[in-house]
Amino acid sequence: MKASLQNGFVRISDLILLVIAIAFFPRVLTAIGVPPIINFLHFPFVLGLFSLMLTKIQNYFISKQILLSIISLLGVICASALVNNAGIINVILDFLLLAEPFLLLLVIVGTKMSLASVKRLQSGLMGFTFIHIIFVYYQFFIIRSPDPDDVQGIFVGQGAGHHVGGAVALTAAIYFFVIYRETFSLWLRTLVAIVVAADIVFSDSKQVIVAFLVSLVFLLITKLKSIKEALQYFSLTTIAVIFVYKAAEVFFSSSLSFWGKDNRSVNGLIVKFSVFSIINSYYQSFLNLLLGLGPGHTIGRLGWLIPDYKEYLQPLGVTSSPVTEAIFAVNDTNPLSNKFTGSSMFSLTFSWAGVWGDLGILGLGIYIYLWYLVWRICSDDLSKFFLITILVQGCIFSWMEEPGYMLFMISLIGFQAQKSYNNELTNRLQIQENQAAFQQIEKAENHKHLRTTRSSKPWIN
Repeated sequence: MKASLQNGFVRISDLILLVIAIAFFPRVLTAIGVPPIINFLHFPFVLGLFSLMLTKIQNYFISKQILLSIISLLGVICASALVNNAGIINVILDFLLLAEPFLLLLVIVGTKMSLASVKRLQSGLMGFTFIHIIFVYYQFFIIRSPDPDDVQGIFVGQGAGHHVGGAVALTAAIYFFVIYRETFSLWLRTLVAIVVAADIVFSDSKQVIVAFLVSLVFLLITKLKSIKEALQYFSLTTIAVIFVYKAAEVFFSSSLSFWGKDNRSVNGLIVKFSVFSIINSYYQSFLNLLLGLGPGHTIGRLGWLIPDYKEYLQPLGVTSSPVTEAIFAVNDTNPLSNKFTGSSMFSLTFSWAGVWGDLGILGLGIYIYLWYLVWRICSDDLSKFFLITILVQGCIFSWMEEPGYMLFMISLIGFQAQKSYNNELTNRLQIQENQAAFQQIEKAENHKHLRTTRSSKPWIN
């Protein structure tokens, strides 16, 4: 399908890749001196693409539900801002941070695309990932970064860039291995997957492995239909856990020994979930329970981006809250959660807490419902697995408001849905063609039978 721009034609697949690239590569540009405001550039591009394709989005029931839920989310953000005296720029940025992946998904799944366009999108996204991996190998082998946290690939200069890069790499490795099974041989797919997934070891992204294992367990639970299946999946999961644990003993032995002592992991979780009591202590009325403390006023991604972009946002009337500072004070001083002696696995600054803190139970409820609708779009186990990893990662850090990561992940889900739609359409057309051919044969047989019957009748005098 093509969308007209001015006097020419631009493929929708090209526009989608452009939007993903703008969200994927800005950290590289800021690292060479481009002003950091470029990190916000993807917002108007996603909105522009959505606006351009809005009239072309198919009127599917699921598309309607997603669009209505996005509008409802915007309504709750506005209501929360009104109750908590948040700035208009807070409303705009918070909405874009949360809704941007769903807007892009609507464009991908709601627009008719050919299978060739979907494959072009897949190849483009894999190309972006390989560029990231080239950066990773350069940082690890050429620059020889002394700290694994500095092996961040194209997410250079980002606080948790090594984890984001690790998650993108492992996702891409799995995706490449699965979707190109009919294109490349098993050994080549295995080799490429290993080369890409090695980013996990280079960047010491342990939490990514944990998130993927937990996601695998949840996926298997959704597929249980009998005791026999349960035992089979349990056996496979046990083997996977043992394999990963043995590999971790080789690559992450120091971390295993550190976090395995003195109930440190349990205490880390206690610190992590203390964020809810901190936020609750700032409630002044029942409206705070329903609508939260305001967009950008707690520990959502906007809340902890405001100080970094104060020179750009203050003239626009951005507002902040002491709640954010209080949570960061606990996060940065506790030895289990700070960036020097702790782990981001136990960080208080994770997405689910941020959505609940900013927008209350109403905002959180709509946000969860949006992800439920995405689950309904998932066309295969691979898509469902990737979706579960997003939800699990949101329990660790502010992953669900990380534009590069989110647009990458939601695109993979959308591509699989488009492929499924194309396969269904092809099968339906094949069935119709077979039925038409059968009807033609049947009609011919009937005509032949009728002629035979007539010629065999005796003449009556």
